[in-house]
Amino acid sequence: MWSIFPAAAILFAQAQPNPPEQWCFERGQHGAQLCEDTETACNALLKINPEIATGPCLRVQPIEKSDSTAPPAPVSPPQNTRP
Repeated sequence: MWSIFPAAAILFAQAQPNPPEQWCFERGQHGAQLCEDTETACNALLKINPEIATGPCLRVQPIEKSDSTAPPAPVSPPQNTRP
């Protein structure tokens, strides 16, 4: 029965939808960005905020977070090297 869990976890992880891509431009505040779902919306936001933009709208893939539910690997006991 325990062998079912890893297979189920893999199937569940594959069934998760990919996070949508976004279009962002840098605001010039240590990596701060303004983002929109489409390039057109990002460019519109960029046009009304030209004084804070430090670059063009670029496509950005969201960072996937790792929510591993697997237990930690077992730690093997120290080997006794004395006879």
